[in-house]
Amino acid sequence: MNKTFLKSALAFAISTITYSVTIAANVADEQKKDNQAEVTKLDTIVLTAEEQIKQSLGASIITKEDLEKLPVVNDISEYVRRMPGVNLTGNSATGQRGNNRQIDIRGMGPENTLILVDGKPITSRNSVRYGWRGERDTRGDSNWVPADAIESIEVLRGPAAARYGSGAAGGVVNIITKKVTNELHGSLEHYYNAPEDKKEGDSYRTTATLSGPIIKDVLGFRLYGSQNKTQPDALDLNRSIDSVAAGREGVKNQDAGLRLAWQLNDDQSIILDTAFGRQGNRYSGDSQNNNDPYAKAILKELYGTETNTMYRDSYALTHEGNWAWGKNKLVAQYDKTKNKRYIEDLGGSTEGSISNIGEKQTSELNTLRLNGEVNIPFEFYVPQNLTAGVEWVDDKFTDPASTRATTTVDLASAGIILPNDRTEMKSHIFSTYIEDNIDISDQTNVVAGLRYDDHSKSGSNWSPSLNITQKLGEHWKLKGGVARAYKAPNMYQNAEGYMITTNGNGCPKDLPTSVQCYLFGNETLKPETSINKEIGVEYEKDIVKASLAWFRNDYKNKIAAGQIQSAFISKGNGVTRDTVILKWENVPEALVQGIEGSIGLSWDNIHWTNNFTYMMDSKDKSTGNPLSLVPVYTINSIFEYDVTDKLDVNFVYTQYGRQSSRTVAEMRLENGTGSGGLESTLKPSVVKSYGIAGINVGYKLSNNLNTRIGISNLFDEQKLRDSNSTSQTYNEPGRAYYASLKYQF
Repeated sequence: MNKTFLKSALAFAISTITYSVTIAANVADEQKKDNQAEVTKLDTIVLTAEEQIKQSLGASIITKEDLEKLPVVNDISEYVRRMPGVNLTGNSATGQRGNNRQIDIRGMGPENTLILVDGKPITSRNSVRYGWRGERDTRGDSNWVPADAIESIEVLRGPAAARYGSGAAGGVVNIITKKVTNELHGSLEHYYNAPEDKKEGDSYRTTATLSGPIIKDVLGFRLYGSQNKTQPDALDLNRSIDSVAAGREGVKNQDAGLRLAWQLNDDQSIILDTAFGRQGNRYSGDSQNNNDPYAKAILKELYGTETNTMYRDSYALTHEGNWAWGKNKLVAQYDKTKNKRYIEDLGGSTEGSISNIGEKQTSELNTLRLNGEVNIPFEFYVPQNLTAGVEWVDDKFTDPASTRATTTVDLASAGIILPNDRTEMKSHIFSTYIEDNIDISDQTNVVAGLRYDDHSKSGSNWSPSLNITQKLGEHWKLKGGVARAYKAPNMYQNAEGYMITTNGNGCPKDLPTSVQCYLFGNETLKPETSINKEIGVEYEKDIVKASLAWFRNDYKNKIAAGQIQSAFISKGNGVTRDTVILKWENVPEALVQGIEGSIGLSWDNIHWTNNFTYMMDSKDKSTGNPLSLVPVYTINSIFEYDVTDKLDVNFVYTQYGRQSSRTVAEMRLENGTGSGGLESTLKPSVVKSYGIAGINVGYKLSNNLNTRIGISNLFDEQKLRDSNSTSQTYNEPGRAYYASLKYQF
């Protein structure tokens, strides 16, 4: 990192904010001298740049009423997947960890979906080892807040998400929790889900919330606590007890949160948030490659037990001020994640499988995040609202389990000197950004932005953005945007001490069968970048609201396991095979492109919303392989009917288009050139289009008590994971019955 340049950037950021505040203060003084009409005119500027961006075509809102009428089993990703442009996938097209799918926005992969809680990033999944093909043994970060504690969920896609920095190239999911109330309110909810197929695990969750004043109008609190538990699928669900195509893991999650809100005066407040979470699995036999004999041998011993557990502690202090010149927000956030699990193998066909059930080891990720932001309304020729901010993120990670691999190969001869303490990984990012929301006229709005990020290892990155809204008459709007988004390398990809091996079959397909391969971290990696573009129209009149948009992401420098030889070490001195050294490297180009559309109809007691996504392209240009296993198209339809004030009926349907697997081999085993006379394991396949329907009925038993019963996957379109398929890599659970009972006051 260029320290001089960093100091200059920091000085520029501080100067920009100071200058903006000074101008805004002067403008405020001038306004006081103007007549009331002019003051009223400026008071109409209520949208910050961020709020205006959230009204783009690539934005969706899920309300607490939505979550109540179509309840999730235990993870909000089950509902988020119904938004346009959203699916659940793994982080690659390999199908590894197929049942641990996460939120994938516009085909960019889960690692490019940034999860926020009340605007603050949650990155606990970064504490989970990153595999050779880009997968993690994790369910992601969408399940740290219970559904009943959520006020709303914002889903931002494409250019609208780029302003959030590293990790938001695909999009952002912002989980907004319920606010502190000035009257005492609380709730207690119990939910139970029972699959019709007894081999699928049943689920229950219980959530309690309480909110109210400690000192009325001055100090208030909000509490939530939740526990949910899902049993693992049976060992023989997919084929037989000897099958390596494991079913879905069970979970045991416990979460608690406390918020204290202190209203210092009419214009200033301080909020303290603390949250504690525990996510444990219930083992069902899954491993990274699903072909490990040892993993099969210990199935009966480990089945149903907790083989990995994540503990997350989060603390955040927020100050918000409303001044004569505008608003400010200061946030200090500290997160600690402990990832405790049985030791996993780090090489070849057994990579990612449990290798030792005698002990567990714990990795620890500590993240400190500081953010300061000001929002300043002013008028310079036209009304504007300026947003400027700075951010500092510091990550410290200790992982003794994933950095323990040793070798007798003479690495020094290849110029590789491993650190004395390979368990320690560190990185930090300094960022500054500025955005201006400009009302050019009553018909035209422009949001222009520029973000600068400097990563301690991968260097600096500039991310400009431009979003435009143009009214076309009374009912039509033309909306478009373009932004440069980026993602810094994760700490495993950057760490020279992180080593994965293969005896040969997992080497790049063009290497001879006589060599073994080592994959190391690479400190010189460039950040992944993408140019995100979208343009479309929006129509709103009476009961109709509709939109149609085209999007395109030109993806550069995607980080993948190396295919190009970095060094070669000849056999000798006790080493029986020649060794090829590989490093994580930047893949030149990839392309994601598609069309999104929606139409909603609303009457007094009927709401019918529909959306679709059609993926035109999702491919790595160097191989032609898809970036992730995303359906060609997805159609979602939700029909809500409030029969009476007490009774409502809801119907939901999703149609998934066909899903095609990879067709181009990337390693020797897939190419049929592996040692031992092995045939190719890459057998292209297709999952045919299928639809999932559900229905439920809610009834208000009294002012304080309501219940809901329903059926998911109404027509029992169960899909079973198949170890012989490279597309059907996950389980789609069959028909299930669920019920909930909720008391609130």
